[in-house]
Amino acid sequence: MGAIDGRRAARHGAFAVAMGIVGAAASAVLCVTVGFAADLSARFPWLLFLLPLLAVASLLLYRALKLPLDTTTRSVVEAMRADEPISPALAPGILLGTALSIAGGASVGKEAGALHMGASLGDLVARPFRLKSMWRADERAGRAEEGMAACAAATGMAATFAALFFAPLGATAFVLELARTRRAVLRHSPSILAACLVAFLCARAIGIGDVIPKVPLPALDWTVAGQGVLVALAAAAGGALYGRAIEGSQALTGRLSKNYYLWTALGSVAFAAVVTFGGWQAFEGTGGNQLAAALDGRAEPWGFAVKGLLTVVCLGCWLRGGEIMPTFATGALLGATCADLMGVGGGWCAAVGLVAFFAAMSRCPVAAFLMGCEIFGFAGAPLFAVAAVVPFLLVGRAGYYGKTVLKIAGRRLAGRDRAS
Repeated sequence: MGAIDGRRAARHGAFAVAMGIVGAAASAVLCVTVGFAADLSARFPWLLFLLPLLAVASLLLYRALKLPLDTTTRSVVEAMRADEPISPALAPGILLGTALSIAGGASVGKEAGALHMGASLGDLVARPFRLKSMWRADERAGRAEEGMAACAAATGMAATFAALFFAPLGATAFVLELARTRRAVLRHSPSILAACLVAFLCARAIGIGDVIPKVPLPALDWTVAGQGVLVALAAAAGGALYGRAIEGSQALTGRLSKNYYLWTALGSVAFAAVVTFGGWQAFEGTGGNQLAAALDGRAEPWGFAVKGLLTVVCLGCWLRGGEIMPTFATGALLGATCADLMGVGGGWCAAVGLVAFFAAMSRCPVAAFLMGCEIFGFAGAPLFAVAAVVPFLLVGRAGYYGKTVLKIAGRRLAGRDRAS
């Protein structure tokens, strides 16, 4: 304990408990609000044709709250890495904006919305605690306050995400990997994990969250391992393409015009037209239904391509909402398609596809592995390890959220070598 300031550590602990409770509450509100919007979409299918108006309304809401219209999960993560404070107005903005998108049937998720809300609330909840680094070495070096905004945002993001998926270990790893090599966040990882555990326990107590169905996992042998590698290879390619497509679409539209109202309107019209003429109404929304069907072995052949395309259209044209649940659904559908092609029964291929697709898109293999274990059971750890490692080894060095930890760390080490 000589290297730790006890009083500051106690403040971080109190903040972790408070953030865990607030994160669980925010997750519950998000689930109820978006669930209500999804029910409206199901009861009134004609709301699909009002999506352009709903999408523009969400941007007007952002403007009223003085939030940047080009806010995405990636920009929130970049703000966290840069140690920039995140507006408390982002929490209601993403909550209502996502609900408007879902009510119109848009193919977006609420899980990334949880990250936005968590980052926003983390900065707000941390204010009365006046956090400083708990490490005495940081105080001596004059860095006691450096990185505390990033630490607060990361704690909020992790807690809200943990409550949503009942996955405290995976949520902690996800935020640490998103932080890349942000020193303050890594050094305060115990308090982040504590917040995730508190949020997890609160969420389990109230019973509100995204409960992903379990699947029977096969006994591991050489045949199963080979099939898992094949699924992981397909998901690695698909997840990388999917992430690059979202990023590229946002970059392209942003370069062509900064009129985000125009893009959301055009994207919404294109989405409604494709869904209507393709008969793809089943692929509207977050993708939870497609995910459950894939895990149950009832996936529509090549449905992953449809879900992926619709999600790219929505997010590439700046509709409010997130990419994570559509990512899970697309990966599971791809895994189910691979299972059909290989003549393999059971939903375990869909689970492997989910983990591998998410790992390829996010470039966060540890989080993908731990979330696979927490969601589907640690008995599948060998399969999920393959699913997380294969994309990490084969896909490029950057995902939708930016460069990988190893890429950044490698550059820093190379810089030190040259300096020495």
